[in-house]
Amino acid sequence: MLDWNIEYLANEDLLYIKTCGVMTTEYANAMLAEIVEAAKHHCCARQLVDHRETKFGFSMIEYYERPRVNQKIGMEYTWRVAMVFQALTEETLFFETVFQNRGYTLRQFADIDEAKKWVLT
Repeated sequence: MLDWNIEYLANEDLLYIKTCGVMTTEYANAMLAEIVEAAKHHCCARQLVDHRETKFGFSMIEYYERPRVNQKIGMEYTWRVAMVFQALTEETLFFETVFQNRGYTLRQFADIDEAKKWVLT
């Protein structure tokens, strides 16, 4: 089970997404569809995604396929995405590298303040 909340921070023109639980492909797809709608509604291309309370149930193949799947759902190349994890691991590094290699502006962080600073620059 995964819970998520999407909040638009108007004073920073930023979507803040907070997740909690276990991330699976199905939950990732549903959440991203809502993020796409929120980004369109607010004309917002910056996102701070807080996964510090989330465990990932992706295989390496699923990590590798995420950029293609996300593009089909509506993720834009113009988005600037900071993802915050409880700890940076080989999996989070692989995730970041795959997205960057496909042309997305996405970075991983273990510190939410650093992530917010980067996404707002």
